[in-house]
Amino acid sequence: MGRRHGRKTALVAVMFLSACGGGGGTGSVADVTRFALNLTGPALTQMQVALDAAFITPAEMQTVDFRNRLAVVRAQAPFAQSYNVNGLSNVRPLQASRLDWVRAIDRESGVTNGVPDTPDGLPDLTGAGVVLGMIDSPIRSTHEQFATQAGKLLLNPGSVHEADDEHGTFVASIMAGTGGTGGTAPVMGYAPQAQIYNGQISYQPGAVLNYVTLGGIMDGARAAGAVAVNNSWTVTSGGVPATVANSSITSMGTNFATYLTALQAYAAQGVVVFAQFNDTTQTSSSFLAGLPAEAPGLEQGWLAVINVAASYDPVTDRITGVARRSLGCLEAARWCLAATGYLQGADIDTNTDYVLGSGTSYAAPQVTGALGLLAQAFPGLTPAQLRNRLLASADNSFFTPTHVLEFVPGVEHGYNLEFGHGFLNVRDALLPIGETVTASAAGAVIPLEQVSLAGGMLAGDALAQGLAGVNLGFRDQLSGSFATPMAGFVATAAPVDVAAAGMTAWSRGAEGRLLTGPDGASVNGMARIRLMEGEAGWHLAALTDGLGRASGVAVGRNWDTGSGRVTMELSAMRGNDGLFGIDLGGTGAAEAVAATLGLRQELGSGIELALEGEVGRIATTAGGLVTDVSGLAYARAGMELAQRSVWRRGDRLSVFVETPLGAVAGQAEVTLPTLGTMQAAAVAADGAVAASGFDTMALSFVPEAREVDIGLEYSLPVSLRGEMVLGWSYRRNAGHVAGQTDRVAALGWRLRF
Repeated sequence: MGRRHGRKTALVAVMFLSACGGGGGTGSVADVTRFALNLTGPALTQMQVALDAAFITPAEMQTVDFRNRLAVVRAQAPFAQSYNVNGLSNVRPLQASRLDWVRAIDRESGVTNGVPDTPDGLPDLTGAGVVLGMIDSPIRSTHEQFATQAGKLLLNPGSVHEADDEHGTFVASIMAGTGGTGGTAPVMGYAPQAQIYNGQISYQPGAVLNYVTLGGIMDGARAAGAVAVNNSWTVTSGGVPATVANSSITSMGTNFATYLTALQAYAAQGVVVFAQFNDTTQTSSSFLAGLPAEAPGLEQGWLAVINVAASYDPVTDRITGVARRSLGCLEAARWCLAATGYLQGADIDTNTDYVLGSGTSYAAPQVTGALGLLAQAFPGLTPAQLRNRLLASADNSFFTPTHVLEFVPGVEHGYNLEFGHGFLNVRDALLPIGETVTASAAGAVIPLEQVSLAGGMLAGDALAQGLAGVNLGFRDQLSGSFATPMAGFVATAAPVDVAAAGMTAWSRGAEGRLLTGPDGASVNGMARIRLMEGEAGWHLAALTDGLGRASGVAVGRNWDTGSGRVTMELSAMRGNDGLFGIDLGGTGAAEAVAATLGLRQELGSGIELALEGEVGRIATTAGGLVTDVSGLAYARAGMELAQRSVWRRGDRLSVFVETPLGAVAGQAEVTLPTLGTMQAAAVAADGAVAASGFDTMALSFVPEAREVDIGLEYSLPVSLRGEMVLGWSYRRNAGHVAGQTDRVAALGWRLRF
């Protein structure tokens, strides 16, 4: 391959334009191995978080499939390239920017033998449908990096038309090269399917830098809807580089005001990206990279880029060392990013020629290409908002920030004069930044960590099953819209611990089994305090949890039938924090009424039959994402057959079957904002979200499969005052979750005083 040579070309008598590329070099291919994932950067919670079009979730990033794909990507060009630069080893330009993570996203089809197998051979995020601009020397349009995509290059009609040039061709391939044919090219641009709006300028001797022409290119890029325009060039005056310190808008020459007006119009709807000086001896920023210091209104649409060689450890996912190879950010620090401009790009000797290049010229198009990826992932955001995501997510772990830039209240990022905001981090720019919120149909803003839905011990996994495949739309603090599986916010209660509940009741002297399924009052933590024992078997009891959170009253009667007994009880309960573990996003208060009926009958020869059932209804308030709750009812039933004096006088062996408390009727109406809803939502200055357009669905509380418990118990008197009991139970569809099983064994000892 040929070598890239820097050049400096006179354009007018007093103003010079310089391409920011430097000399060539050599590199070596690194060994890439599979590794244990260790995510860093913005906090990644246990919830599932997906990008706009469900590109990736943090949970997916930790799966074996994703790690396999990531390892495959890292083993392929250009990610396998590792260089020794300025005494640093393991300089991996595209891994340090975390572009490999983005390339590993494969939601279209999955993995075959560890290799991503998307039908078109392209990654999922490609910049498709996005236009990126560049002002540079002419591009070799027949190179395989551009010729394989129809309509790839959009030439500005006012541009110069000269022979193909190395610099523009190299820059374009880094920004948006398609990867060539056959998949063996060492280059695939950051945004391989983005179109390139190509504004050409000349680096030939005697060429004139025409600010009117430059202004026309910017106007053309704005009309074409270019998200960003890359500029890997700068100017000199009288042989002296134009800096923020030695230049001003008025000193920049004839018609610069025309160019500035076009820049201002473009920066209001796009992002201008300028490479910083390669010369490390300068003491002030390039005038153009630092132009917002002179014209502050440009800052919202401006980025400066420096060249920093970064050693990157893929195992720990950290930049372990840096060497700045260009001027620092200096006056441009507030809007400055770093990337490693030391990598391979397309050359012009043949249509398949590549070369190793170095300079800020090749760092800047990485940032521009990254904006193209974000534009595809976040179609509802403005280019200025995409720019903010890059700055707010930049890796600043390798230096000590001396300044802080606040993007919105609560989201700030540290920077310093040397490295600006730090190293480009495409992955973290695609993930949620800051706090995340969703919206209710009533207009309330709900922090995502407060979103919860629980059917408690009655519904099993019914609510989660009803929401399978349903996504919840939400936003981060930088207005990024995301979607996450709603089922991830549904809590499924663990099976009721019948051993603990039964042991408590049995140890207090209650009759019956140790492994008996608890009633409605017991599962809500309420004990019975007998208030009155009346004639004819009537009783009145208070129900209380002792903490003031749940209380109730029960009234009942017992009838002796000669050889058996019938029991009946009516109860009413109220829980200030809900009942049965149900959480529907309302105020928390719930009420329930229940009726219990039991029969215990002697069958003769020491054999006893017991039957018991309970039915109840619950009234609870809806709120948040739940807009209505209706008809919620529950029931339990059980049967026991016991034999006394089986092996010893007074012992008791019983077998039982029962189904514990579970919902038998009821539904919740859930109204969810979708991804599209949050994309279209209006965000007020205080961060409030006003959304419209929701999906409403009815969720049944009734589980697909009811729990059935089968078991046996044996009790044995061991003294006049002591009794021992052994029990075992098999629980099918435990917790009312189909296919889930549980086994419970218990050993109890009771001593009467």
